[in-house]
Amino acid sequence: HNLHNLSSGINAEYGLSRENIVDKVIADLKNSSLEECTEEEQESPKQETKNELPSGIESRGKRFIQVNLKQGRAFLDDLENNEGATFQLHALCLGKRMSSKPVPAMVDPCFDETFYFCVDQIMKQGSLLGCQSKLLFTVVRTNHAGHRTLLGSCEVDWRKCLDKTEGVQLNLELTGTRSDCGVSVGVLCVRIKILPGLNKRVSSEVLKSQLTSEHDRKIERERLFLMYTKQWWNEYLALRDSHADRLVKIFTEDEFSSTQLVCLMLSPMQTPLIESARHAARFVSQIPCAQSHAPGGSGGSEQWTSLHGFLVANSGDVESHCLLLCSLLLGFSLNSFVCIGSRPKGNSHVWVMTLNDTAAPTFWDAVTGQRFVKGAGLPFKTIDCVFNDKSFYANTQPSNSISKVKFDLTDPVLWKAVSQEAIVSMRSGKDSLNLQLTLTANTVDPYHTACNLEHQLKRLVRDEREEHDLSTHWNDNLSHLLLPALSAYELERAAGVTVGNEEFQSAIRHAVPTGFTFKGYPAQFNHMNIRQIFRECMRSEVCSDLITSHGDQLELAVKVKIYPYPENVVACWVMFACQYRCIV
Repeated sequence: HNLHNLSSGINAEYGLSRENIVDKVIADLKNSSLEECTEEEQESPKQETKNELPSGIESRGKRFIQVNLKQGRAFLDDLENNEGATFQLHALCLGKRMSSKPVPAMVDPCFDETFYFCVDQIMKQGSLLGCQSKLLFTVVRTNHAGHRTLLGSCEVDWRKCLDKTEGVQLNLELTGTRSDCGVSVGVLCVRIKILPGLNKRVSSEVLKSQLTSEHDRKIERERLFLMYTKQWWNEYLALRDSHADRLVKIFTEDEFSSTQLVCLMLSPMQTPLIESARHAARFVSQIPCAQSHAPGGSGGSEQWTSLHGFLVANSGDVESHCLLLCSLLLGFSLNSFVCIGSRPKGNSHVWVMTLNDTAAPTFWDAVTGQRFVKGAGLPFKTIDCVFNDKSFYANTQPSNSISKVKFDLTDPVLWKAVSQEAIVSMRSGKDSLNLQLTLTANTVDPYHTACNLEHQLKRLVRDEREEHDLSTHWNDNLSHLLLPALSAYELERAAGVTVGNEEFQSAIRHAVPTGFTFKGYPAQFNHMNIRQIFRECMRSEVCSDLITSHGDQLELAVKVKIYPYPENVVACWVMFACQYRCIV
């Protein structure tokens, strides 16, 4: 069935009777989260005299985790095609994101970076020893064309340095993703220490006891939750024979090859860089989409990428887009869910749904940014389960056809819920700080970059026309008049409203001389690779005919407009146009 097993360290056998199993397991789940180890009191860092922190960091009275990247080893993947390629390492700890400078892709890449993660807030809330936030590393490979792929990831418990005055030196194995899942793709040599050093370090015995206790509690939580979900799944199957064929996915695997409850793959995300729910949908839709794999276990990889991995790779499958969009919508306090079902042709699919106060759904295609209300013409056929960060519901209605499904998730006759208490218990052992991601601001200069792209496009158009023995003349005024059209196109995609069309048409009629014909061709891209943009435009017969047009007093125009979004995501609009005298 579609209920996935947890990791091999969890004992899947159980002997509890059916009677009262749900209540008993949930009670045990809640109790398994209560125990905590104590640690020795940490003295104030103000007595520390030795300062190894760089002068550029505001460090007065603060304490940091210092992560020193020495070098990478044995990066053997696809070496013969690495010309012009780079590696970049991204680190995540305590919800703080940092990145290395890109380095040439080679067997032993020299990252040579030092990151500092401030731990003052952790110490105010409790203690370093009790902080379960891991240190995550992700290496991204960028080829000569600018395409990024997630090469490998690993995570480490930085608290291993707490019992050592000079920190700890580690060789961390990066494991691959997708087809390379579980395969070593390289080794990172890192040194981790606390700066300024602790006046009273944690003893090795206390550290070992704390880590062992946390690990045991995690295993116990997962064991109990697995027992609960097995019982839950059996009850779901008993309701209707057709339930065995529905795409109900409670567990998935992340890029660290760890089995995860799907609810833990997303978290409400708030950022001043995203202004509205529709702005969020537009942003997510501009992140390149790789081929998706079936979410119901019908072949292909079952691995879903974490939000951090998706953002640093700047590309991902449909599931990744949905997790990010749902997280952003939850950040706007919308009642949002990730949906698993199928398309009209029967292939499995994932999308996002928001419910209003009357349980009326609005569906969001995370890849295109389009919104749909329930009715005819939906690009979705069936819906089998929905989930967000706090809840999971499986469709128990006689039909899973989206046109017949009722979306009152509070009705147990229509939807079978996984206990929210059980989900909360599983989340209590999750790295909550690293789920509270912040988006990075765009560093692209939209005006000067657009001017540069226009210059390059003019050169490519001139070369193309020369091959057809055609001269090229540009009309700068006509190029300027294309700007309102591009602005209207982006506003329509982002907000779903059409404005400015009347003014644009009036300007063109006024600017184009009587007896002349005007032609235009707009196109939008989520990248700024100018040669690829030109190739894609020339594949269009309309654009190709426009660029190779010939006629009396023919003049060409081109305008590029870049709309920046967080994470250096862009919506790049290009419009070609021409005017020429009609000869009858």
